[in-house]
Amino acid sequence: MKTLELFRVPRILIITLKRFKIGKSKYSAYGIGGSKLDTMIDFPLENLDMTPFVLSKHQKENSKLIYDCFAVSNHFGGVGGGHYTAYG
Repeated sequence: MKTLELFRVPRILIITLKRFKIGKSKYSAYGIGGSKLDTMIDFPLENLDMTPFVLSKHQKENSKLIYDCFAVSNHFGGVGGGHYTAYG
């Protein structure tokens, strides 16, 4: 589980999730290999409240820190290649 705290959040928030794991492998170039993480992500598409993660008291008191997801970029394939698609 990962956690994150921000001092303030912007009007438009972009979240990037790490979906690849780098590891050592005797079968790959330079002894480094990797794999794609297939763990499911539970993420609200509407009403994501960032208030608990914001440190700025001023922003917490004077702003509504609620976000709705309006686009997602997905990667299909493996570490060595694949395709990206977007939903918006």
